[in-house]
Amino acid sequence: MERNFGLVLFFMIILITSREMVMHSEAKICSEPSKTFKGICIIQRNCMVRRHSEGYGYGKCSHVLRRCMFYKPCDLDQTTHEIS
Repeated sequence: MERNFGLVLFFMIILITSREMVMHSEAKICSEPSKTFKGICIIQRNCMVRRHSEGYGYGKCSHVLRRCMFYKPCDLDQTTHEIS
């Protein structure tokens, strides 16, 4: 029984220390207005459908200007607007 407790304790220590050693990095998110969406963006689904054809990961209607905006992780040579 003591041996099992020692093994469990050992693996718990390994698990906790390995999780702390993992480095996390946040990717910057770039936004760009749709090149093919015309008109006022009211229905989110219409914008989401357009994101596939333009090759983006996520799309939604902007709150203020009601434009269809696309979002994806920035590349190193990305020239679009960064969102922090």
